[in-house]
Amino acid sequence: MPFKNKSAKSAASAGRQNSVSGGKEKKLSGMSLIETILYLGIAVFALGAIFLYGWNVMEINIKSQVTRETAGAAQLIEERLKYEIRKAESVDRTASVFGETPAKLVLQEGDETVEIEDAGNQITVKRGSADPVLWHSPDIRIENFVFTEQVSGTDETDYVGFSFDAVAGYPGSSTRSEYQYALSFRSGSALRNSH
Repeated sequence: MPFKNKSAKSAASAGRQNSVSGGKEKKLSGMSLIETILYLGIAVFALGAIFLYGWNVMEINIKSQVTRETAGAAQLIEERLKYEIRKAESVDRTASVFGETPAKLVLQEGDETVEIEDAGNQITVKRGSADPVLWHSPDIRIENFVFTEQVSGTDETDYVGFSFDAVAGYPGSSTRSEYQYALSFRSGSALRNSH
């Protein structure tokens, strides 16, 4: 028997559709498990790349600072040695140690004696009776420090040469490459105030 009421007819057909489709007309909101895993993988990869980039930048910065400090200490030692040798009047050849390590140079500057020596991979200077003074950072080791001399015809030292290796000696420098750096220096100077 036909329905005369249209609203009753539409309600009946809606009920039939729900029973046929099993009520699955609702759409799921959110992401599926595969999408979640994919997005997490991308995020982990991106964060890992950013972390590694930051770590490399930090290592490069440390290496640059170690290089600058080691080279700066070596240049400072070179300039101080040249300055002390130039202003010396004479070299005490019997108290000085030439051609071997540990090196020692004893200079006479007027009434004052200046002793420059390798004291356990550290370069120190002692003026007169004062305590020895370290010429560089304790984090820099000076190795293979040697003085050489050129003697004039009057058997006096006219020129003092020196060579050394400046090596970064920071804690951890034996295991971490960014803390490792070494360079060699070779130079010298003539005594300008000698008689």
